[in-house]
Amino acid sequence: MNIHRSAEPDMRTPAAFMRGDVSRHLSEGSSGELHEMNEATDPAAFGMPVTLGTFGGFYHPGRSGLAVLMLSPIGFEEMCIRSTWRSLAALIAAEGLPCLRFDYPGTGDALDPVEAPDGIEDWKDAIRQAARWLKDVAGAEEIALLGQGLGASLALLMAQELPGTRAVVSMAAVDNGRHYLRELAAWSRIVTDSIGIGRDPDDANGLAVAGLDLPAGRAAAIKAIRLDALETRPAEDILVVGRTISDRDGPLADHLEALGAHVTRQPFEGYETLLTDPTQARPPMATLAGIASWISHLATARPGDARLPPPVEPLRGGGFEEMPTRFGPDGRLFGILCRPTGARNAPTLVFTNAGHDYHIGWARVTVELSRALAREGFASFRFDLDGIGDSPDHPGAPEEVLYSELHIADAIAAVDHVAAHSAGPIILVGRCSGGYAALQAAVQRSAVRKLVIINTQRFVWDADEDVATAVRYGHRSVSNFGATLMKRDTMRRLLRGELNVGPAGRYIVRTVATRASRALAPFLGGLSKHARMHRAVHRQFRALEQRGTDVSMLFSTDDAGLNEFNVYFGARGQRLSAYQRVSMRLIADADHNFTHQGARARLLTALREVLAS
Repeated sequence: MNIHRSAEPDMRTPAAFMRGDVSRHLSEGSSGELHEMNEATDPAAFGMPVTLGTFGGFYHPGRSGLAVLMLSPIGFEEMCIRSTWRSLAALIAAEGLPCLRFDYPGTGDALDPVEAPDGIEDWKDAIRQAARWLKDVAGAEEIALLGQGLGASLALLMAQELPGTRAVVSMAAVDNGRHYLRELAAWSRIVTDSIGIGRDPDDANGLAVAGLDLPAGRAAAIKAIRLDALETRPAEDILVVGRTISDRDGPLADHLEALGAHVTRQPFEGYETLLTDPTQARPPMATLAGIASWISHLATARPGDARLPPPVEPLRGGGFEEMPTRFGPDGRLFGILCRPTGARNAPTLVFTNAGHDYHIGWARVTVELSRALAREGFASFRFDLDGIGDSPDHPGAPEEVLYSELHIADAIAAVDHVAAHSAGPIILVGRCSGGYAALQAAVQRSAVRKLVIINTQRFVWDADEDVATAVRYGHRSVSNFGATLMKRDTMRRLLRGELNVGPAGRYIVRTVATRASRALAPFLGGLSKHARMHRAVHRQFRALEQRGTDVSMLFSTDDAGLNEFNVYFGARGQRLSAYQRVSMRLIADADHNFTHQGARARLLTALREVLAS
């Protein structure tokens, strides 16, 4: 048994780690040549978009006879690790190894099955197709399968049937499908309880986590997985990256050793934080560096004749086609153009990210909206802002990129990209933090004919506010908490220091305390910071009004963003009367993220009404 612990890397932000350790990394291939990766120009740093029929992914080139096929987890786990997966692929490519990551059918950006899926055979077929594609394009004799969660299980189960499999990396594998489904059901309840919405009435089997459901046919196949039933070793060399809170992966490593595999064990440091939610998740760079280093030491096969990937073809679904692309000043940003079949200059919605949810959207809502609207004649461009999903961090990016100037610039770059490729009108759409970026970008780009901001939490940024704190607690409703504070006994205890409200409570206390000042801002002229913020918001809305840009604000009926709306437009929206092109709509029975299927359907209806107006 080997215990593998990575060297201590620079544990700053992922962007800083990439600049300091990856972009200057040199690795010696079997040919004796040194491979240097320049993050600013090398496609290996970003990942080249590729399509393989009904699904797509990212190819990270390299010069080695060993290529790495990455098999992702599914559902909310995949949502949380998207940036981590991109960072890990970049680290592997920096070692000189080509690798491919992709979406299984019906997940991410892949096309959905025409009929309800029965089992996971289509996922296995996609893995077989991806393995053939990778070996062919990379010119590699051998492959290493790298998976997390269910992806790790599929790697171990399929390794023997995939020709040339040299090694497997198993990260927090699903060792028992029955237990996994129980965990999903519990996870589903935890997420919905934390949001305060209860189970989705349209979730037939109770396995939807954050709105990402697991069809019954797939659940039945997953339930049958038992890794302790493996009778032969999947590969000669296996790295087991195990969860640290409990020895969940120890018995699996023992079993693989008993089958004759050479097993190395590495702790999965940062695993629990990684799966908290997409906005709080950060790539555990020390763990990823250890994985990339372990794989690179197996690369002894001679590199073959690598070639460029074939030209990207659109994914074609019922009534729509989608084309992935890199764009922006340095090609760093990633987006997908979804348009009606055969249309070239249709009106185009540009969707920004909400929080750190990557471009498919929470509960895959942006994919649903894009394809539904394409069937009705509207194109869309869903993309990732800097440091989110499949868009790498920009050098010099702050630790928390939400509400930053970088994201405003990225939203502008997306508008410019669409305007350069289509003559149709542009509708800029953003939810939560993406609504803030969309508003700022719309003010600066006349190409935006409509602006739709959904459950936005900020119209203007207060320079004195801590971004990380606002992101963590900012969209929690303060109404009930504020009412509690107003009780005489509670306020007395708070002032005496007898009440411990915790970080979230302290944030809400400050929010309640500043609300009075903000409410008085329209009447204070230049006497306060909040008065200046009030004028700044209305300058933006007047500029859009004068330019002829329609602005629609959509809010869930109980969303905390209504507090922001009330400050600037009045509790009944009375200050909207100053504008002819600005409107506000409420969406009933919907949480901040539109988690439930019904809530997403109501959001689609509201968007249709906006587009028709």
